[in-house]
Amino acid sequence: MTKLIFIDEKFGGRVYEFVVPETTVGRGDHNMLTIRDASVSLTHCEILAYGPEVIVRDLGSSNGTFVNGERLHNQQRQLKAGQVVKFGLVEARLELEKAYSSDTASGMTAIHSSARYLREQQNKPKKLRTPFMTLESGSESALADHTVVLSRPPDAKETIVPPVPEKVRGPEKPSNRMAIALLAAALALGLVVLLWLLWGTG
Repeated sequence: MTKLIFIDEKFGGRVYEFVVPETTVGRGDHNMLTIRDASVSLTHCEILAYGPEVIVRDLGSSNGTFVNGERLHNQQRQLKAGQVVKFGLVEARLELEKAYSSDTASGMTAIHSSARYLREQQNKPKKLRTPFMTLESGSESALADHTVVLSRPPDAKETIVPPVPEKVRGPEKPSNRMAIALLAAALALGLVVLLWLLWGTG
């Protein structure tokens, strides 16, 4: 099973298992992996996990998504076994099953991995596993085997970006310019119809 093992001070030792191919990560409750930390955006990034192939895609996060220290600016990058992904100030290390980390799996594409994943899921007995998980500081891990404390990498030399408060977004509203443009278009159309009626009946 592909897993993220959290290694930062706040959530160290917590584990998220990828039981579905696509996982959204962020501070909001709508995400599959919810991380309650001020440095994490409401919708921070997306992780695609197809067997040994794991892709991290930043979704315009304020404090950034990093793969092995390199920031993704609305980009995506492959995350390999043992590499560290960082959501704002929250860090996690990718762990793959031994079968996935063998050299024979290195030539597989995401399409083949996805097809194999779907076959494996059909053949496996149904388990009561949920892809959703919420990380809150101070909360205990639900499963005892999910408490694996890993140390912070000794060569981590990255400037810490202070968390930027994010506005709570309500339903999308058209901007003032858009409203004025729509009003002007409606008035122009009304004027054309009025002139046509006056000229047509006269």
